[in-house]
Parts: sequence; structure tokens; C-alpha cells
Amino acid sequence: MSDIKSNENDSLSQEVASEDLEKWEKISRERVGDEQVDERLEQLANLSMEETLELKAQADELNLVMAKTLGLDVASNEVQTVVKQYLDYTEMALSKLQKKEVIVDYERFIAFANSIANDAEKRAAFEFVAPGLADHFSNAMLHFSEENLK
Repeated sequence: MSDIKSNENDSLSQEVASEDLEKWEKISRERVGDEQVDERLEQLANLSMEETLELKAQADELNLVMAKTLGLDVASNEVQTVVKQYLDYTEMALSKLQKKEVIVDYERFIAFANSIANDAEKRAAFEFVAPGLADHFSNAMLHFSEENLK
């Protein structure tokens, strides 16, 4: 019985994930155009649904960990440790997607930090986790970049 329930939950999770991916694809096509989206989808096609869901789960977990640091100074060791984990995750995920080693440099990390604060969809995704998370995470990433990637 529990195996049946587990399989039903897995199927439901994959359906929801698929619907979310379709929604984000549509939004992305409107924002950045078909060529960029097609390139990213081609990269995602190299991953199984399980691998894609695992990457999303890891990102979600990092967002939750960062949300627990709200109220701490962005320069604190606790916050900067999470930012380093996020940088490591980003490099790993991009490397998987692009099938080559990707190193995120100062300019790229700054651009990503700014997009979290200024891009409406990204901001909304972080704010959904916790109010204030977008600015907190962005500022923490900017601090990390200045101290470690310059």
C-alpha cells in the first residue's frame, strides 16, 4: 500500500514540476526570446527529470537556509557560508547543464545578484520563500563577490 502511495506522490510531483517548467518556459520566451530558451531547454534535455528535480530541490533548500539568516548581517560568516554554497551549487548546475566545467566569475555573480533584486520573476520566486529574501540574498551575493571574486 505504501509503495502505491509513494508512486502516486512521485507521479503527482512530476506532473506539478512539468506544469511549473511549462509556465516558466512561456514566461522566459516572452522575456529573453526563443533562441535563449531553446538553448537552455537543449541543455536540460541532457538531464533526466529526476536530475532536474534534484537540482531544483537543492536550490530550494539553499533558499530556505538563506531565509533562516534573515536579520543577520550579510557580511556574517553564517550568511557568507550560504552564499559560498550557492556559488558552488550554481557552478555545479551550470557545469551539468553545459557538459563542461563552468566557473562563475565576479561579473557573472554580480549580474546574477542584481537579477535577483531587479528581475520581477526572480524577485517574486525569492520573496515567495520569505519576504525580504530577494534583497538579503542579493546583498549577500554582492558582498561575497567584492570580498572573494574580485
